[in-house]
Amino acid sequence: MDAAWHRIRRIRDKPEKYLPRILKGGEVIVDLGCGKGFYCLHLHKYASRLYCIDIDKKAVKKTEKLLKNGNNVFPIVSDAAKTPMPSSSVDVVFMANSFHDMSDKNAVYGEILRMLKPSGRVIVIDWKKEQSLLGPPLSIRMSEEDYLKQFKEFRLATRFQPSHNHYGMVLQRA
Repeated sequence: MDAAWHRIRRIRDKPEKYLPRILKGGEVIVDLGCGKGFYCLHLHKYASRLYCIDIDKKAVKKTEKLLKNGNNVFPIVSDAAKTPMPSSSVDVVFMANSFHDMSDKNAVYGEILRMLKPSGRVIVIDWKKEQSLLGPPLSIRMSEEDYLKQFKEFRLATRFQPSHNHYGMVLQRA
């Protein structure tokens, strides 16, 4: 089932279309809230080191299995608000469909600030805040404006559209 789901998502989301435009290559990347590793499967190609972090142990195990040959990939079971990442060690924090589910967004935001280098970026992919057949309930979805209010120490560098139901933003630390 997981392999089939990854194929369906790849066809729908087409990460190979937009990731090359928003990632520089050779960077330290954290996929925060990586789930079963869909984006980890693509991000490792652009990373010098990729940390796939999720609080769900089973999901991280699936990510680890999916990327068993990736010698630059480090799956980690951790709360997004308290990661083992050293301070100022990360170039990019990548979050796809995850931040809206995190209970203490202020604590996670503080952790992102702590782990990011002063020139770091946050890449957000999330569900549009509109009713759709797929995705989380409308009540927990976050709009682009919600992210910009939360990430007040960042400026919007780029927007992109990963799929019909999603928006994408690159936030640059100000």
